[in-house]
Amino acid sequence: MQTPAQWWRSRGWGGRILAILAVLYVLYVLVVGLLLPGWARDQARQRLGELLGRDVTLERVALNPFTLSVTAEGFAVADPRTDTLVRFDRLYVNAELWASLFHWRPWVGDVDLKGLRARLRREADGALNVDDILARLRERAAADPAKPEAEGEPEAGPPAFTVSHLSVEDGSVDLIDAAAEEPLTLTLPVAFVVEDLTTRGVDKDDNRYKLHVEGPDGGTLDWDGGFQVEPLAVDGRLRMDQVDLVSFARLLEPHFRFTVPAGVLALGADYRFSAAPGEGLTVDNGELTLKGLRIRPRDGDEDAVTVPTLTISGAALDTAGRTVTVPEVTVSDPAARAVLTDQGLDLATLFLPVDPQRAEQTREKVREEARQAEQKLRQGEADWRVRLDRFAVTGAAAVFRDTTLAEARELTLTDGSLTVTDFRVDEKGMGWQWQGDTRVLEEGRLEHSGQAQLAPLDLKADLKLQGLPLATLSPWVEAALPLTVQQGRAGGDLTLTVAGDTPRVTVSGRATVEEGALAENGRRFLSVANLSADGLKVDTGAETVSLDGLAARGLDVLHVIDDQGRGLAARLGGEDDGSESDDGGWRVRLGRVSVNESRIAHRDLTLSPEYQVTVQDWQGQMDGFDTAGGEARVDTRGEVNGTATLTLKGTVDANPLTLDLDGTLKGYGMDTLTPFTSRYLGFGVEKGQLSLQSRVDIKDNRLDSTIDLAADDFYLGDRMPSDQAMDVPVKLGLSVLRDGSGMIRLPVSLSGDLSDPDFSVSGVVLRVIRNVLVKAATAPFSMLAGLLGGGDDELEYVPYGAGEARPREDTREALQKLATILEQRDAITLLLTGQSNGDDRRALGEAELVDDLGGDWRGLDTALTTEEGRERILDAYRDRLERDPETLDADPRERARQAWRQLLEQAAEQVDEDALRRLAEQRAERAQDLLTGEFGLAAQRIRLESPRVDGEYRGVGLGAEGL
Repeated sequence: MQTPAQWWRSRGWGGRILAILAVLYVLYVLVVGLLLPGWARDQARQRLGELLGRDVTLERVALNPFTLSVTAEGFAVADPRTDTLVRFDRLYVNAELWASLFHWRPWVGDVDLKGLRARLRREADGALNVDDILARLRERAAADPAKPEAEGEPEAGPPAFTVSHLSVEDGSVDLIDAAAEEPLTLTLPVAFVVEDLTTRGVDKDDNRYKLHVEGPDGGTLDWDGGFQVEPLAVDGRLRMDQVDLVSFARLLEPHFRFTVPAGVLALGADYRFSAAPGEGLTVDNGELTLKGLRIRPRDGDEDAVTVPTLTISGAALDTAGRTVTVPEVTVSDPAARAVLTDQGLDLATLFLPVDPQRAEQTREKVREEARQAEQKLRQGEADWRVRLDRFAVTGAAAVFRDTTLAEARELTLTDGSLTVTDFRVDEKGMGWQWQGDTRVLEEGRLEHSGQAQLAPLDLKADLKLQGLPLATLSPWVEAALPLTVQQGRAGGDLTLTVAGDTPRVTVSGRATVEEGALAENGRRFLSVANLSADGLKVDTGAETVSLDGLAARGLDVLHVIDDQGRGLAARLGGEDDGSESDDGGWRVRLGRVSVNESRIAHRDLTLSPEYQVTVQDWQGQMDGFDTAGGEARVDTRGEVNGTATLTLKGTVDANPLTLDLDGTLKGYGMDTLTPFTSRYLGFGVEKGQLSLQSRVDIKDNRLDSTIDLAADDFYLGDRMPSDQAMDVPVKLGLSVLRDGSGMIRLPVSLSGDLSDPDFSVSGVVLRVIRNVLVKAATAPFSMLAGLLGGGDDELEYVPYGAGEARPREDTREALQKLATILEQRDAITLLLTGQSNGDDRRALGEAELVDDLGGDWRGLDTALTTEEGRERILDAYRDRLERDPETLDADPRERARQAWRQLLEQAAEQVDEDALRRLAEQRAERAQDLLTGEFGLAAQRIRLESPRVDGEYRGVGLGAEGL
């Protein structure tokens, strides 16, 4: 047997080379198959551990020296929070040497990865469990920067290599969100295959891949396509089916205010992306279907949004051209529920972060982005061009629940449909057209259509509303005012326009209310069978409201003064401080305002018993009212308390306030006035009917009014206790005013400055009534003379000349007026009281003095001009007064005047009472004679009273009986 040395020497060079190759091959197999796997395993654990800063586990590495394949098993990277960051069960890589040599590039036949497990965890502060690894890699890259390329040298691009078959089986990725109280985990299965992966591929079959992922709840993701690396370009189709959104939404719950109890998503699209200059991402044939989506507030027990079906078809996207096109979006039977609380509307905050500070930051960011987008649209610089051909919603419903009310209430919209067409965003701005209808509050119906454009804003809408139940809105009215909407249906046919930056809003058309009723604190104060506003136009820019016609049928109004003396306006709006706004306010123009078959009532609870007056069968109209100025014609009539008739005609001008109105009232039963007469007169009304004619004139803020009042058969009844009653002989005054037929006729004038805060119409009326009654009681004939003569003639007594009993002309005139009055007041017995006073005493004394002087006395002035006359006066002074005239003034004329004055004083003092009494008796007798003889008054209606000396009047005092 040969030794190895002998064998070596016995072989030629050919044999020797074969032997060397055999030995080397054996060594290669031993090293690669037995020694190198352990070394490679240890190096991989060490180097990856240093690179990642984590503990790396690799249980086994196997190298097949015959197939040039590598198998790694039991790989894992540790994580302090999730235990394992990433791991896999087995990685198999099969290199193809001959293919690499043939293509002059690394060529790998198969790469198979099985049992891949990865865990990505997010903490409450937003930190990820890979942040430390990423930071470590960035530091390493900064410490060992790549060699810079020479200026002008083209980029080398990625190294050339090819993988014939790449697959991942039985993989999964765990997404863990630790922001919630209990960490949430979403597991996504991973499995895909890529065929002919190459960085230098040019064939259409190169770099084709297929990805199939099954979701945690049965959903699938199918992604197939291809790509090239240089330049980077990908194309293919993405399809997701039956993706349950519940699991994905759980990851959002800690960060937002809602949950997703249900929802299934399906989508698909063809896509292409290229990093080449001028290109980008394009998407075609995009489709999306959303079924059974439910969104619920986190702490709520009812869904805020439900979308049974939403479909998008034919969507297209081009990032290079910045265009989005959607042919059609359809939504079936969606529903929304909004709840208003003290913190606001929940839908407005549902998608904001839970943290208040972050929520406010999000709001501000959205506002800023909206402002920037609006500015770009205004300038025709829209970043993207968007077109939506048709957006259709059917069977929509919405519920608004207000929990801020004393008792939570809801408003509903149901059976809603909406179709939006030609929605676009381009250099012209944003615009669209729409039409739709919905059932409002179960009974009403709203139809709407129009077109709109934003930036600049220009919207026009046609609205038709039918049968809106107003009572449903009552809780919100009650929250603002003590009013209740008891019933009513509203309708309208309106056109709404909104335009401009301000913006300016105009509303035109027609509006109606049927069978409406309002109540205050349970008491109905307003109802209407039908109220229609025709030719309505509201313009916020011009600040005008105009109506061609406002017609009310079956209007029933009850105005109540409560026991505190407040009217409806005071109760609703508080006390008026009297201040006036000087900003001009809105202009209101009314063509014709009419009422028919209506009723208006006034009730005053401050009176006892309470007072109420009702105008029934009220009808009338007003034409041409304008708050900016201009005369409006008023003509209205009605039946008061079922018996009296009321009419009012004239003109009204609102600016400046000017009234010129004539009113009549006929046959008003005065027994209903007992609440007023008992308070202010101290008596109830027994019976009577009131009629009046009045004229009211207001001009330059001044009131002037005349009222011709006629009270037929008006008598007061029993006395009523009242602290406010007038302290005057009321019944006596009324008796004076009442004529023989039982009629009281009285003209009343009112005037005053309306701008005077002390001026009160009611106060003036009471003052006039008091003055009339006082004068009627204390000076009845003066009162009656004024009424009969149309003026305010004084007839408190019959005048006579001083010291005279012979009637003068004015005496006869007074007696004739008195006779005329007594003819109309046949129940009155005239009392004549002859009177004399100091004037008569002086007159009688002067007469006696003149008689004593004797001769022809032509009066004092004449006597003072002659020496004879002066001497006669001085002689009488010396004889009657026994005084020396020389003690008087030195001037002869003045001396005589002083002497005469003293003589008169003495003569008046010497007139006795009997002379004055006789004069008073004679005056009364002469007056009686004239009344009975010349003026035909019955003697039995006159009685002479005892004469009065030093009386109030110089003549005959007048009195009356039988009043």
